[in-house]
Amino acid sequence: MTESEASAGKSCGGCGAGCASVVLLVLAVAMALLAYASTDSTYPDVDPEKTARQLSGYSQDAYAALGIDRALEGGYVDVFTNNTYGSNDCYPDGLFSFADPPVDGAYRLYQEWTLSKVRKADALPALRGVRDRLEGKGWHITEYSKNEQIEEWSVEAERDGGYAIQVTWEPEYQRLSGFVSTSSCAMDPSWPEKKREQEEEQGYSGSYDEPDLDFPRRSPRPDTGTSPR
Repeated sequence: MTESEASAGKSCGGCGAGCASVVLLVLAVAMALLAYASTDSTYPDVDPEKTARQLSGYSQDAYAALGIDRALEGGYVDVFTNNTYGSNDCYPDGLFSFADPPVDGAYRLYQEWTLSKVRKADALPALRGVRDRLEGKGWHITEYSKNEQIEEWSVEAERDGGYAIQVTWEPEYQRLSGFVSTSSCAMDPSWPEKKREQEEEQGYSGSYDEPDLDFPRRSPRPDTGTSPR
């Protein structure tokens, strides 16, 4: 920047530094209005149990493709052994979405499982098997490689309908883990009723936490030559 450019900037047409401040304030307000105008907190109504069953099927199929003869029981033991379902909050879209509260009744489901003591000789063929199975069933493989920075191998894939899968092996911990999730949010159609039930039964008046996944859950199992239904 030259001296003449600096001088011109200081004068700002005669209104000084206040001129720039006013302009910035107007721009900030305009951006905020635009961001909130573009906010979309409406999601399709989808039964969470239906979504969870779909996730379970995809998870079982990926686990079967590993070819590792070990079964997982449902539930959480520790970071090296678990098989659990859960949900994440959904926030309105827009520039300031993280400053907003989550959308009541909205959810994004996932299932994750972890195996410990998996050697490299078993892990890498297992990842290859998952990639081949997913590719053969219409999934789009988005990643199949080794991450040199954090020393882990992974397969990542997506498919129509907003589903995603990631299977990762961490050599440092000899840990093989899978994560199957919905990549988009949905509304629990029975949310208002469930909220009222919570308040009546528990005296709970906070926001909706997560859908109840009260159904028989099949644990992932090794490949038996047939795909899960």
